[in-house]
Amino acid sequence: MAHILLVEDDSDIMQINRTFLEGEGYSVHCANTIQQAAFQLEECVPDLVLLDVMLPDGNGMDFCRILRQKTQAPVIFLTARDENDSVIMGFRSGGDDYITKPYDLNVLKARIETQLRRSNTHAPQHPRIEMPNLTIDLFSGTVVLDGSEYSLPQRELQILYLLASNAGSRISYREIYQTIYGCDVDDSKNTIRVNISRLKKHLNMDDMSTYEIASTSEGEYVLRRVIF
Repeated sequence: MAHILLVEDDSDIMQINRTFLEGEGYSVHCANTIQQAAFQLEECVPDLVLLDVMLPDGNGMDFCRILRQKTQAPVIFLTARDENDSVIMGFRSGGDDYITKPYDLNVLKARIETQLRRSNTHAPQHPRIEMPNLTIDLFSGTVVLDGSEYSLPQRELQILYLLASNAGSRISYREIYQTIYGCDVDDSKNTIRVNISRLKKHLNMDDMSTYEIASTSEGEYVLRRVIF
């Protein structure tokens, strides 16, 4: 089941789209502001984003540039504007497609299917890691550790996947940040420290876990198995 993040401030359009897409078998998460959409991104891993351009607290195209630092999920803009300049701006801000309101729901469905097919061709070749007592599944967003299953926020899942892919090797906070966020900032060390602290708490790693995430004073991290 593909997860779609629908960002739309018109409640009627949101409800119509949500009902239709859920009827087509999609899991739909809704937000009517940029602030709500940003919160949703921390709580779920969207496979595709339907993004309105004009939102109460900002411009969807500006938000798309921020979104692109966090996910490569396809973005389809939904807007009443059809000027050529707007179309060009949408693609330059990181969008993958552009649908002008009003639109036929079957056309929307076809556009979504096309973008999901394209994104799947660029999906990781090994989206699942299996280690003794630890399984990480990027597609489902779940982790099984010591027999318990956990659903992690996107950032924490990506960090754990990166560490597990390099289990036993030290990875710097800068490398983690650049891999996950696609850029580097002055506060990246603190951001990764906080994310890993939350990750360890969510997985109960301080409670006799089979694995631990150790750190060095230089800001390096390593996932390693604990021998009791």
